[in-house]
Amino acid sequence: MKETIDYILNFLLGFPKSNAICNTIGYTADSNNFPNYKVVIVPSAFFSKSVFGKPSSMPQLPLAEIEGTPILFGLPIIEKQDETFICHADFVASTFFLISRYEELIVNERDTHNRFAGATSLLGRAGLLQRPIVDEYGKILRNLLRQSGVDLPEETTSFSGMYLTHDVDGIAQYRTLRGFCGGIYRSLPDFNKIKKVLAATRCLENDPFYTFSWLLEQDRKVPFSQSVFFFKAGKSKNKFDKPCYNLQSKDAQQLLNFCNSNRCQIGLHTSYYSGSHPQVILSEKRRLQRTIKQNVVFNRYHYLRSCSPDDMQTLADIGITDDFTMGFADTIGFRLATCRPVRFINPKTMKLTHLTLHPLSVMECTLLEKRYMNLSYSRAMFNIKQLLNEIFKHNGEVVLLWHNTSVSNETKNVYGNLYKKTLKHINKLILSDEVC
Repeated sequence: MKETIDYILNFLLGFPKSNAICNTIGYTADSNNFPNYKVVIVPSAFFSKSVFGKPSSMPQLPLAEIEGTPILFGLPIIEKQDETFICHADFVASTFFLISRYEELIVNERDTHNRFAGATSLLGRAGLLQRPIVDEYGKILRNLLRQSGVDLPEETTSFSGMYLTHDVDGIAQYRTLRGFCGGIYRSLPDFNKIKKVLAATRCLENDPFYTFSWLLEQDRKVPFSQSVFFFKAGKSKNKFDKPCYNLQSKDAQQLLNFCNSNRCQIGLHTSYYSGSHPQVILSEKRRLQRTIKQNVVFNRYHYLRSCSPDDMQTLADIGITDDFTMGFADTIGFRLATCRPVRFINPKTMKLTHLTLHPLSVMECTLLEKRYMNLSYSRAMFNIKQLLNEIFKHNGEVVLLWHNTSVSNETKNVYGNLYKKTLKHINKLILSDEVC
């Protein structure tokens, strides 16, 4: 547990690796030890055996606030004893609760895809999903250390990373017999539409779902960004995993070559089926690795269907180093209550792993689809800007998810324009940082 607590303290202070400054903060209720630290965080009862893992461990709404920031455990009190600041707000337990997704162990409510919904979450019910409150905890701690004489660098407003990601749910719409027949049927009696279906059968680039060149063209407008394409490699017959595609097919090979020639990262798009059967993830990973002849270390679950801590532990055990699933399907916001990448802590064992979770900032369909937020275009753009501004303010990481199918010929005017304006706002923030 000590390794986990040390990691949480270093994370709150903004250190990616262990730093000696962490030793100036004590996590103890023993008043005899208070003088040994610049800042002491007094533990709440959260980690005690009589509370941890039980429904009684859940915070109650409304949440108390300290310096305007909601806390989950402890008291909103900071006092000074001699030269030591005593913080009765349990930032360690609150952070553990949020970045480990602990509440998903306790709360059984799920949506139709067995996903934990943002509306169900504690922060969703409290109206706090758009605030990275863990990062706010870090700011409070850093200020206390500075007041006690510890030399800490000032925070900068910028983006610490930029991942522009695309889930390849389907490579093409009309390139299979079923797709071709369906396309012809839906196009009747419009001859121009029929011509488009026929054109797709002759050339992959003519298919409305093959929008990868357009997506990469937009991605390249953002400096220092990394384009990531997540490929399916499962053989599940579950209806939500369809359409399945053969990684050895001519179309898939063409797309993989496109990714490699343009230095795009290739990741695993773990199947819907694997969300409830994590034992198949290794075979999917190996299948993709055999195809691209390189190790696969990036992952995102199809439908964002990460259903339990066991899923993430499986990823860590099989050598996945970075997961990009951590967002809610039903609403945008900070599922981990932070906008910075964080190592996965298994809430069952309380152990720190080497798997890094990258908070998903925005998935395009979450904003506009009726089953989710069902926003107008202007309102969707407003929400995106607000979220990006928060990430920028806290030196966080941007992770966008735009599907190739969402910017097909039929929908490019909506989702395509939304993507271009989102990237334009990112560039505006980057430019403002450079000007400063």
